Amino acid sequence: MTTPPTSQLASPLSRKRLLPITRHRLDNGLEVLVREIPNAAVSGCWTLYRVGSRNERLGITGTSHMVEHMLFKGGGKLGKGDIGKLVSRLGGEYNGFTTKDFTAYYEILPADQIETGLMIEAERMANAAFDPKEVDSERTVMLSEREGNENDPEFQTLEELFLSAYRIHPYRWSEGGLKQDIMRINREDLVDYYHRYYVPSNAVLVVVGPYPASQVIPKVEGYFGNLAAKKPPSDPVNAEPAQVGERRVELKVPSEADYLKVAYHTPSFENEDVYPLIMLDSVLGGIRLFAFGPGQTSGRSLRLYKALVERKIASYASSEFWPTIDPSVFMLDMTVWDGVPMDRAEKLLLAEIDKIQNKPPGKNELERALSQVKAQYAYALDGVTRQGFLIGIFELVTSFETMDVLVEKLSKVTPEQVSQAARKYLSPQNRTVCRCVGIRN
Repeated sequence: MTTPPTSQLASPLSRKRLLPITRHRLDNGLEVLVREIPNAAVSGCWTLYRVGSRNERLGITGTSHMVEHMLFKGGGKLGKGDIGKLVSRLGGEYNGFTTKDFTAYYEILPADQIETGLMIEAERMANAAFDPKEVDSERTVMLSEREGNENDPEFQTLEELFLSAYRIHPYRWSEGGLKQDIMRINREDLVDYYHRYYVPSNAVLVVVGPYPASQVIPKVEGYFGNLAAKKPPSDPVNAEPAQVGERRVELKVPSEADYLKVAYHTPSFENEDVYPLIMLDSVLGGIRLFAFGPGQTSGRSLRLYKALVERKIASYASSEFWPTIDPSVFMLDMTVWDGVPMDRAEKLLLAEIDKIQNKPPGKNELERALSQVKAQYAYALDGVTRQGFLIGIFELVTSFETMDVLVEKLSKVTPEQVSQAARKYLSPQNRTVCRCVGIRN
């Protein structure tokens, strides 16, 4: 018995899952995930590419974001503005965004109009125009965005934090790029980048809607099957050296508030330690892993809120942990209450880390955190847009299968494992602190 070619295979994932998906790969390497939601009134089409600021280097920072902008400017069957006209005429919505790990585009359309989304994404993948005038126009837009961010003291604090925490890895710069690079990137740079990364073998297509894979996949084959197969780009090799001592930076910029941000290096999503770290984040500041719409925690019952906001040490205090393809950071974020000395605010913030390192959280805290996880997960599975979003992101960062077992793995984390993770990763020698002391008007 001969095995059929990959493009003929369309197999549901093996075991019974919370979110049944059919996984399929075209001969040209395009990975397709189809999620059927019977009776859904709309369909969603997401295309995600394994390219973000992680794939850049000094001199071309911001290229991923600029290419994203340019891919709304037409090419092939689509003229400038046609994407918006086509989708709006059907009462749908569309957008795109760039992250450190990937770039994504989507269309949400009436269920029977999904082919419009497939056509748009196939043209975007193969036939972008990169009109020189549009390149100059988008450069102006990006410079305006950059200059606006540079006038935001909280953005400045976050940027300095990452530039200090990372010495080598491209996670050190923001997705928007550095101003000097945005000014010098030319059309040839963008076209080369596009042809290198916007290939079927470097992309994932997610289709969510009322139709079974047996109906969706032939349509996908019709729009994408003839696109040339190309070797996927090599993965960047930029391992960040271990941090061996605390790093500090202090900004003094015009601001009506003082900001304090702290980062600790953590492993990638492939490491089992991410699960107690996610629960640590949940206990300190509230999980945001599925925070796409309703279901987010208010934070009022969480440790940092009770210790710092209720006591008027901070007007905002939280933690944040977003696992990424490469080793990430666990972050503490605080807006200092007006009149509170920065040294005191930092001391009290770090005291909360000492507490959880020395004494495991209570069982009730983990139960509450897990309830928040389950609530967000339930909201995330409510509707086409959220499902497509999360399926694609998990597939790009680790795998969709990880999303499906995440709640189960988090439910097995013990209080002692949370404390162990805090001791292992949230240590002074692994810490970068950025303080922004505002110069008042």
